[in-house]
Amino acid sequence: MDITDTQLKINQLQNQLKLTLDNPSSVKLQIKQINLVQKQLKAIKKEVNLQIKQINQTASQSTPDSLISVGLDLFGKRRLAGQIRQSTRKAIQAEKISLRQPYINLKDYIDAVILEGDKLKLKAEEFLANY
Repeated sequence: MDITDTQLKINQLQNQLKLTLDNPSSVKLQIKQINLVQKQLKAIKKEVNLQIKQINQTASQSTPDSLISVGLDLFGKRRLAGQIRQSTRKAIQAEKISLRQPYINLKDYIDAVILEGDKLKLKAEEFLANY
């Protein structure tokens, strides 16, 4: 999944979120269009969540003890071995966070666009109720 392409896709979908309060039939049609855009955004969000899950799994699978820490354990240097394992875990955690961050930002962006659609639908429903 390319983040830039996904952002462009989200931008295109966001541009489709428009509401013109002219007549009831038109407004109902626009609500359907907003619902469709929101479904597409939710599908993209699922892909993003899958990517984050994959990053988490890859990071957790790549945490074998280093040969150095195992060797130190064998020679009775358990404290030093523990420190090496701890620094390795911290490095892996930092890498996982940095790899996930663009996707988390993308999820936040998608949520903001979905919220924008919800606000438009509320305005439309208010218009239809008062028409």
